[in-house]
Amino acid sequence: MTGSGSVDVDWEPPSEACGADLEHFVRDLALCLSVHRGKSPALVWPDGIDAVVACGRTGGGSASPSAERDGDEKRDESSELTRALGAALGTEVSSSWVELPLGAESIGNTAETDLVLAPVRGSCGGRVEASPPGQVAAVLNHPLELRLLAGQALYVPRGFVYTLNNVHTPCTLQVFALHPSTGSAGPSAPGTGGAAGGP
Repeated sequence: MTGSGSVDVDWEPPSEACGADLEHFVRDLALCLSVHRGKSPALVWPDGIDAVVACGRTGGGSASPSAERDGDEKRDESSELTRALGAALGTEVSSSWVELPLGAESIGNTAETDLVLAPVRGSCGGRVEASPPGQVAAVLNHPLELRLLAGQALYVPRGFVYTLNNVHTPCTLQVFALHPSTGSAGPSAPGTGGAAGGP
C-alpha cells in the first residue's frame, strides 16, 4: 500500500516459503484494508486462513524432535506471513500471539496502531467501539459486537476501543500490528482479567 488509500494487488510473495495459502491470505486482507483502513472496523474471512490457523496450532515444547522441527517450520511460516503482509501494505508489520484462557476478559483496550486479530484456536466474543469524541472519527453509531471464530480476521483501526470476552474454550489469537511509516508506539494488545497488556 502506498499511503492509506491504495493496495498493490499485483504483489508477489518475497519467497517460495510463503506458499499459495499465505499469498491468498495476504491479498484478501490487503484488499479489505484498502477499503477500511483508518476508517472503520471490518470482519473478513480471507482465503488462505487455514495456513495461519495451522501455524497457530503448533505449539513449542514438543518432546518429539520431528515435532520440534515442525514447530520451527510453522514459526518460520508465521514470520514469512508477517513480512509478506508488510510488503503488500508497504508498511511495517509486527505480530504476536495472545492466549485467552477459559473465562478470560480483556476489556477496554485502545488500539494504539491498526490491528488485525486472527483467532487460530477456539473463539471469543468481540466488541469494537469508537473512542471518546474528538479522538477518532465516530463512524459507528453503535458498538460492533460479534463472535470471533478461527478462520476470521477482525480489523480494529487505530484509536478504536475493543474488548474480548465470552471465552468458552481456550482461545489463541495472532495479532498483526500495522505501524505507520512515521513510527508509533506498539499496540495495546489484549491481556486477561480486564487489564490491557502488550502482546
